[in-house]
Amino acid sequence: MFFVGFSIGVLVFTFIEQNSGGFLNYVLNHVRLDKLAMHPLSITLYGYDIDRSFIASVRQHGIICPIQVTQDLIIVDGHKRFQAAKEVGIIEDHVIVRLDLNDEWSIQEALIECNRHRDRSAEVKLHERQVLASIADERRRERELVTGRQEAVAVGLPQYEPFQFSPYQWEYDP
Repeated sequence: MFFVGFSIGVLVFTFIEQNSGGFLNYVLNHVRLDKLAMHPLSITLYGYDIDRSFIASVRQHGIICPIQVTQDLIIVDGHKRFQAAKEVGIIEDHVIVRLDLNDEWSIQEALIECNRHRDRSAEVKLHERQVLASIADERRRERELVTGRQEAVAVGLPQYEPFQFSPYQWEYDP
């Protein structure tokens, strides 16, 4: 199923696309590029290097594929396009606002997934796998906490506190 909606007078297009996990929402907006922010993970993984021929292409043709951003205008896909656009003096352009990215883990996963089709070094691929594994671990821990809280409520405990080791180190001195 695919739905496209338009709003007359204001340039807003909403695309709702069904996938196995539900619906993904995108809004195409025209924004000032100086309002966008680069995500630190992208800088860490992919760096700042831009090919001069890519800058020349952006100068001649503009940004062909819109940059993807979160609702807070943090770039998820298109960091290099953003940098090239700034360098050639593009002030405004269309961006795809991803309405399905509601937490930092989702943003980081989307950032990595948007770059899967690109050529990357083995080192970058390893770092991407480490970040994705870390996200999976954090989500697992969060699920365990939620499950523990639900069980505590079910048996009438006021709150659930997961077991933690004492911050104090006990030493034996004979």
